[in-house]
Amino acid sequence: MLLYGKPVAELHTQKLKSDIGTYFSDGKHYVAILFFGTNSSSAVYVRNKQAFAQKIGLPAFIFGQEYKEQNLGIFEDLSEDIVRRYENTDQVFKLIDRLNLDERCVGIMIQMPLPDFLKHERDRLVSAVSETKDIDGLGGGLVGKSFADFISFTPATPKAVMSLLDYYELGNLKGKRVAIIGQSIVVGKPLALECLKRGAIVQCFDISNTEQEIQEGCQQAEYIFSGTGVIHLVNENYVNKEKNQILIDIGYGHLNGKAAGDIDFESVEEKVKYITPVPGGVGPLTIVSLFENVISLRKNYGKI
Repeated sequence: MLLYGKPVAELHTQKLKSDIGTYFSDGKHYVAILFFGTNSSSAVYVRNKQAFAQKIGLPAFIFGQEYKEQNLGIFEDLSEDIVRRYENTDQVFKLIDRLNLDERCVGIMIQMPLPDFLKHERDRLVSAVSETKDIDGLGGGLVGKSFADFISFTPATPKAVMSLLDYYELGNLKGKRVAIIGQSIVVGKPLALECLKRGAIVQCFDISNTEQEIQEGCQQAEYIFSGTGVIHLVNENYVNKEKNQILIDIGYGHLNGKAAGDIDFESVEEKVKYITPVPGGVGPLTIVSLFENVISLRKNYGKI
């Protein structure tokens, strides 16, 4: 059975739009998207974020690309920061400081990958974003506090995965064996923590593991999550013969001009119980999950 993300995304978008209308009806708040790189795929993703924000009624402005055509409206005072060319770390950190202090700004996201002049400052950069506005959760503090049950917060991609599973009534992970391939700070690590919070028995894999180790671990798992970005990494050798596994593809790339994920869909589709397609699986949920964190953080920190 295919697990499509579109109906889940539509349901969540409807609820989110209602929440935005309730909590930000005065139109005096915005989200800041910091994009300093030149990656074409990232540029498309950034524009999609901005378009989605407009759809739900919460302005989002892109900083770092000298985009002069953005309609600022009552936020005209942001124009200097928006059209500025950022060429050094000092400029970027000062921008983040200003956004942290601006009470109108309810979310800050830093688009990856970073350009060369910022790569060495990655950890310090994401940590500079106020926890009350870190809707990506890249700073790490929010994930740690959530795991300790101090707050309720899940980074966007793991949130999208869990929303998908919950919609199809597959989200009860208590006692389930889970294999997670890829240990990035954006996907693998926070996803592992979320699975642990739900009572799963989690085994994580990355480049330090041999192919045989990963295959054997996946064959024993009931759920396989893969988010490496390696096209068709997971093939028929990663699944067992029981046809009872659930495969969630969190990777995205292109093969022969077509969208493709971590999982070799054609080789495993008939050998598993549930699988997400690429495109159309987790993808449609990632942006809505990101903006859901605006509401989540405002509630966690008593802002609404």
